[in-house]
Amino acid sequence: MTLLCTRDALLARRAVARGALAPLALGLRAEVEPLVVGSHDVPREKALLSRAGGRCSCNGSYLSYDPFDARHVCARCRREWSGPLHDRFRLYWHQLWLAERAVHGALLGVLLDDPAARDTAVDLLEGYAAAYLDYPNVDNVLGPSRPFFSTYLESIWLLQLCIALDLLETGNSSPRVQALGGRIRDAVIRPSAELIASYDEGMSNRQVWNNAALLAAGRLLDDRAMCMNATESRSGLHAHLEQALLPDGSWYEGENYHLFAHRGLWYAVQLAERWGSEVPAHLAARFMAGFAAPFRTVLPDLTCPSRRDSQYAVSIRQPRFAESCELGLARGDDPGLVAMLARLYDPAVPRGDTGRARSTADVERNLAGGGLSRADLSWRSLLLARESLPPLVPVPLHSDLLPAQGYGILRRDAGRVYVALDYGHSGGGHGHPDRLNLVLMDGAQRWFDDPGTGSYVDDSLHWYRSTLAHTAPLVDGRSQPPASGELLAFADSGHRGWISARVELARGLELRRTVVVMDDYLIDLLAWDGDEEHEIAMPWHGVDLVDALDRPLPRAAATIVGGRARSDGFVYLRDTARVDVTDDALAALLGRGSAAGASLRGWAFTDAPATWWSATAPAAPGGGEPVPLVLVQATGREGRLGGVWSWGGGVTDVEVEADTLTVAHRDGRRDEHRFAHGRWRVTSFDVAGATTEVELGNLSAPEPPGPDRAQVIAVDDGVLQAAALPAHVELAEPNYRRSELSWREAGEPRATVVIAKAHGAVHVAVTVEPSARLFVPIDADNPFDNEPMAINGSGVQLYVLLGHQAAGWLLVPRPDSAEVSVRPVEGWTGAVELRARWRPTAAGYSLEIELPVGAGIEEIGLDVIVNDAAPGRLRRRGQLVMSGANGEFVYLRGDRHDPARILRFSLADV
Repeated sequence: MTLLCTRDALLARRAVARGALAPLALGLRAEVEPLVVGSHDVPREKALLSRAGGRCSCNGSYLSYDPFDARHVCARCRREWSGPLHDRFRLYWHQLWLAERAVHGALLGVLLDDPAARDTAVDLLEGYAAAYLDYPNVDNVLGPSRPFFSTYLESIWLLQLCIALDLLETGNSSPRVQALGGRIRDAVIRPSAELIASYDEGMSNRQVWNNAALLAAGRLLDDRAMCMNATESRSGLHAHLEQALLPDGSWYEGENYHLFAHRGLWYAVQLAERWGSEVPAHLAARFMAGFAAPFRTVLPDLTCPSRRDSQYAVSIRQPRFAESCELGLARGDDPGLVAMLARLYDPAVPRGDTGRARSTADVERNLAGGGLSRADLSWRSLLLARESLPPLVPVPLHSDLLPAQGYGILRRDAGRVYVALDYGHSGGGHGHPDRLNLVLMDGAQRWFDDPGTGSYVDDSLHWYRSTLAHTAPLVDGRSQPPASGELLAFADSGHRGWISARVELARGLELRRTVVVMDDYLIDLLAWDGDEEHEIAMPWHGVDLVDALDRPLPRAAATIVGGRARSDGFVYLRDTARVDVTDDALAALLGRGSAAGASLRGWAFTDAPATWWSATAPAAPGGGEPVPLVLVQATGREGRLGGVWSWGGGVTDVEVEADTLTVAHRDGRRDEHRFAHGRWRVTSFDVAGATTEVELGNLSAPEPPGPDRAQVIAVDDGVLQAAALPAHVELAEPNYRRSELSWREAGEPRATVVIAKAHGAVHVAVTVEPSARLFVPIDADNPFDNEPMAINGSGVQLYVLLGHQAAGWLLVPRPDSAEVSVRPVEGWTGAVELRARWRPTAAGYSLEIELPVGAGIEEIGLDVIVNDAAPGRLRRRGQLVMSGANGEFVYLRGDRHDPARILRFSLADV
């Protein structure tokens, strides 16, 4: 065929594999050898995701994976763990590892004319042809899957198997290969592709891989409709290039997901081109820009910013980053990729274990960075990289702006100092509530850092996804709502530069953050203007409030008043204390770094009434001691809050007066900063008194949000009217959120909701029939993820909007009585009173709820969600949603709900 290149190009690579890239080919062959001479049976059990499985119980790190050693050992503390949860999680890695080795064997069989490697690939594919349909499609976390627990993992696995089969069929026409082709198409490729196609994830990075797998499968099955859907549907390849890959070439979910998504796009583009489907020119150019985009934001220590749901401090000195550069250069010249390869292939950097021998297809594990060469790349480079590279010359990293992503960087000291403002695209489901987040790094010393995200199934996820975990503003003690900011100014001369941006974080409340970066200090100014009075808070991590002798200021233990939800972050703070700052206009701060002599000196100020706090906060993912935190809370309809931060020790004093800020240097120089009428002017006085005046520029008027910045909700005619009571709602197929099984396949679950008003209360009766009454105790520990375990059993979720109160509960009947256990839903507040009882029915159960309503309340918002559980499952089968399911899936829903979906009912007569 072949899927990724022509047959002639494949055969021509034999000379490259035996010439310029021989070290790569021989290295891959050596890693296949244990399979050639040993056993390579495919697993017969399905992988399982759980909280404990695959992680060290002491520090939360992933346990090591060795394809030839099934022990579970922590790479950090060297402890060995055992148990079925670890065993079943390991299958996740092992299935992907085997699939990639099938590709290795098939490709090496062609390029090195190696029948033993080819036979190993054939054996693996035959094993999967025999095993695939026996894997159960149940208990998944993120979409249907047989060998795995998420659809996208099956997509990556299927993609590898398709490529392996294609290489075998192209390079060898033996009877065994010919017979294999029919079996694996019928027993694996077609059923797996149909399963993947049943779960569309829209603009998610995971759907990129679903599309790539469906393109590969469609080609091998000669299914034009499948290929068309993967390229031209509303969530196909072209849509991803147009909507999810932003105009500056960056993936909307941030650097971590960019590398993963762009690699999937690379497969899809290669497959589409070979199929003959042309990618429009402007999208092809955007795809090309995507090879270099993540390297534009790289930190001074050559790690990626840990923005959004990223793993923390991931080094780019790993093979997959070098390979992204290589595959980009294979498609066209790019000086930025050449310069980055010069860094990655620097022979002076000590080499280490790249982990390639344990590489699990395209779900790669991050290791410590080390020296690299072309011999460390993967089969993709062996197949398609340039035979030789141009001269590799490193180029210094300069200030940069990714306007569509909404990330501006001001660099100093040849890139050693890194200051960034993260203001723009919200990042979708993997975004964090951290608009206007400030990042400051001096060499390897991280001052104001972005912690990324730890484990998705650990409670700490709530902290890392809070605004408080970032250097970003909070409004009224709560984490920010999803929002996208807008750029107001960006300019840099190399010695003086600024970036300014705005975001609306509450109705009628605009916040603007301006960062001015000089050679050895920065000024950070947050200003707000609202229709109502708000509390604006700013956290600074790694610093403490000090006096003139750098001694901690007096403080008294006290609880910081903030949001009560775990997602607001305050519950994770320790040692909280109110600090006695006598002069709110200017408070001194000091941070001491881990590097020898590293320190950060700050002067913070606000012109609104303020309260100053100190605390300790969790360290970045991966462990470590808690870090000090300073939090200032200022209140007013408008105000300013900011600071001056010096990382080089050159600033000795700061004065703030009206719109003038004066910075004094140790050597006698002085800078006066004035900000007024949208202009920022800097007047510098040298030691002899000579002056230099520079205007950084004007603030621009914000542009209206584009289609990638804000969601537009259309309303047909007029305003929705509240429904009258009593109301009788039958929940059936249109209300069903499915998992692996459709409503009919799940046995047609049903429920009835009756809502009535009487005697100053709203009464809600929920009858669920049929139901096996699989009630899980409300406080049961969840071994699988960080959701309440009770959602995986029978029960009801109730959401209420009443006056100014919003409340949500998980309600689970107690089997031994008529009482109902009640658990408030995280993030829903309000003191709405609730009384509930239940009774069994012939085929299920009935839950009766009473909500007292005060005088003067004319309307109530209600939604009811019924959790559908079934025997023999670890996770719930689905949900019945009173407000409608709209073809949705139950995966990752937890007990969360969108208040905008709640139905309204009139209480005029109550």
